[in-house]
Order: sequence, then C-alpha cells, then structure tokens
Amino acid sequence: MKDIKTIIELDDNKIKKVLQIQDVINTVEKGFRKKGSGLVDLTPKMGPKLNIKGAFADSMPVSVFKENGKLEIYGIKWLSAFPDNLEIGLPYLNSLVILNEPECGLPIAVLKGNWITAIRTSGVSAVCAKYLAPKKKEITIGVFGLGIQAYIHVLAFKALFKNPEFILFNHDEKLLRDFLRKLPHEKFKTTKNFHEVVRNADIILSATTFPPKISPYIYEKDLKDDVLILPLEYGTRIDPKLYKCLDAVYTDDIPQYEIKSELKYYFPTNRPKIKNEMGEIVARNYKRGNKSKRILVFNLGIALFDILTADLYIKKLI
Repeated sequence: MKDIKTIIELDDNKIKKVLQIQDVINTVEKGFRKKGSGLVDLTPKMGPKLNIKGAFADSMPVSVFKENGKLEIYGIKWLSAFPDNLEIGLPYLNSLVILNEPECGLPIAVLKGNWITAIRTSGVSAVCAKYLAPKKKEITIGVFGLGIQAYIHVLAFKALFKNPEFILFNHDEKLLRDFLRKLPHEKFKTTKNFHEVVRNADIILSATTFPPKISPYIYEKDLKDDVLILPLEYGTRIDPKLYKCLDAVYTDDIPQYEIKSELKYYFPTNRPKIKNEMGEIVARNYKRGNKSKRILVFNLGIALFDILTADLYIKKLI
C-alpha cells in the first residue's frame, strides 16, 4: 500500500510565510491557461441553505489534468461567510482546502484556506490586469475596501507594475489608519469621495464586503475611456446603467456566472451576457492593444486557484 502522509496545517500564519505573491501569480496564470485549454473540471458553487441573514456556505470541488489528459490533482474548498463575524473580530470568510493525490485518491493535505483564498484572489486580479489593463507607463489603481483583500492586492499589483499609484476610498477613518499601518512605506492617496476614486483610476478594484442590496460606487459617468474594472463582490458595487458602456466583459467561469447572476442581490436584471472566460484570454496569449477599452471582469471565485495554490504550498514544503 502506498504510504502517503497527510499534511494538516490550520495556522494561516505558517502558510503565509511560505507562499510568495509572485509564485502565486504565476500559478494562477497557469491555472487560467489550463482552464482555457479544457484541462479543468469543476462545478459551480453549491451549498446548504443557512437561516442566518447574509450568511452562506459553498462546497467547491475541482479536478485538474495534465496536457496528456492524465489526472494531476483534485480537491475541494469548503467555504463559509458570516457577515456578523466582523463585529466580533472574526474573519468574514473562513475556509478549508482538502487536496487528494491522483493515483490512489488519498488525501495529502487539509489546509486552512483563509490566506490561500486571499493571496490567490489577488493573483487572479493581477493576471487579469496583466492581460487586460490599459497599456500605460504609469498606472493608477482605485481601491474600494480596506480589508485583507485590499492589502494583498496592493502587494500583487506592486509585483506586477512598476511604481503603481493607489487611491483609496476612505469610508472609515479607523479602518484607514489600520490599513495604512500595514503598509507604512507606501504613499497612498485617499479620498472620501467615491466618484473621485473612479475618475482617477486606470484599474478599479472593488474589494468590499457584500452589501445586502446593490449599492454602487462605480458609475458610468466617472469612468475613463480606457479602464479595467475588477469587482470582487460581483455586481453589487456597480451602477446597472454602466453595463451598456462596456467594450468587453469576462468571467472566470461562465456556468457559475449564469447561476449567480440569477440572484437579485448580486446582479440586476440587465446583467451583461458573457461569452468569453479569462481562461480563453490567457490560453491564446491575448495581446491588449493601445486602443481605449472599458473592460470588466467578474471573477466569482473558483476553487481551481485555491487547489493549485494549496498544491504550490505543499510542493514548497517538500
């Protein structure tokens, strides 16, 4: 019988020390290429109903294959979100990632998924920016949200671009002070006017928690002609009138988008029809020209990148 040791690591801080942002960006890019090449199998998020307002849980299984069609790895992410956690000092999102090896199906790892999710999410945004951001020497990134996602996205964008500028939406002085302390050497611009954030941004990152209804920060009238919009909370921070002025809309997974877009809390009735995934963009080595475009990417969060990032962590331990 094959002797396989199952690695169990439930300490996010230990995982954080191992994973480097550039390695994660590279891993996510390879994941997009695999998905665009038909080497990934996953189902849209599924979870039980919870009788707690704003809370949800999702199970997210995925399998990944090599170019010769042989199974490479598979696993599952188990996620829960409880909005009231923030009031008692707990993370809004909590997850576990379980990996299985491909030969016998034995579990090889059970990992705390919070930091894995945080860093791979920023890696996803960075890859989208690599292929779709405006081609400019100086990039300004507008940021909504002052939590862990905003923090790790700053690190990811700094790994991708040379000397990017950041403009932060200041909706809470205490949260802003806490955020700035995490990055003491970074010179941020801040404003209490969300219109100003959008007007100055070449890339718009919306990394807030999910509001109970569509509550926009991003309006058509404020957009530059050449801009990339990256919302992490689906369509909840986008003015529904904005969709008609976009040149292109992509997502990480169309079947999942079709299911989630039916939920009125996430998307309006005039939600855009999406025909292409980011995996296709990466797989065909899409080259973004200099022509001005307004592009939006709905990355809904697929377990592919959690599994691959978890696998990266395991390989770094060996």
